[in-house]
Amino acid sequence: MAAVGQPAGGQPAAPALQAGEATIWYLGHCGFAVRTAKHLLIFDYQERRDGPQPRTRGGAVGLDTGWVDPAAVARDTVRVFVSHSHEDHFDPVIFGWRERIPDIAYYFGWKAADDPANHYLVGPRAALADDGLEILTINSHHSGVPEVAFLAKVDGLAVYHNGDYRMDYKADFPYLQKHAARFDLVFVLGVSDESIQYGQQNRELFERFTPGAVFPMHAEAGARMYLEFEAAFGARIPGLPIMVPEKLGDRFEYRDGRISRSGT
Repeated sequence: MAAVGQPAGGQPAAPALQAGEATIWYLGHCGFAVRTAKHLLIFDYQERRDGPQPRTRGGAVGLDTGWVDPAAVARDTVRVFVSHSHEDHFDPVIFGWRERIPDIAYYFGWKAADDPANHYLVGPRAALADDGLEILTINSHHSGVPEVAFLAKVDGLAVYHNGDYRMDYKADFPYLQKHAARFDLVFVLGVSDESIQYGQQNRELFERFTPGAVFPMHAEAGARMYLEFEAAFGARIPGLPIMVPEKLGDRFEYRDGRISRSGT
């Protein structure tokens, strides 16, 4: 198998990532891809919409345009995470990737199917060690379906994806901190209003885990909600590294504990 990141078409690969490094792509709404030294993680991918904007294929299809092309990542070690069953977080299209990607595994926050090849982290507070990953969840059930937030520890990184988690964060965050004192990459709802719980738990998460990079989600690229989130938390927590996705496929580089937009 080729090194992680080697394109299937034989084009030169990007420089190999080291432990503690990552490349991140925005895949729309709450979807992100995170390439690490040995893995490609995909979180809450769906092809229906970016925020309220419908998605349509056109032109090149790949991570750099916000789409997962299974043929293009067929030589990667792909790990797919789905927090819950709502259609803006889950798309059955992901099951078809198994036909093109030999080394793929799926992690669901609920009993999504009967296939024993999948991993169902039903919880409460499920934990799993699997092929170089340590995965922990915290659970929520506030919107009619079971949901989780994921903490994935992999290749020298701690990656937190909130999904739509909104539960007892004052108990759950200390639990996660026993397993990771600091988060490198954080994906959270782009809510800054601290009169509601999402805003409160975001602030608690940022102050407790001092993340290396924060990505707002649950709206379209460049949304006013994201910009307000960036301004509000940037003022409340000076130096908080917030990265607002500006387009589908927006790419970011995480090196030496610092985040930057690709090409800047």
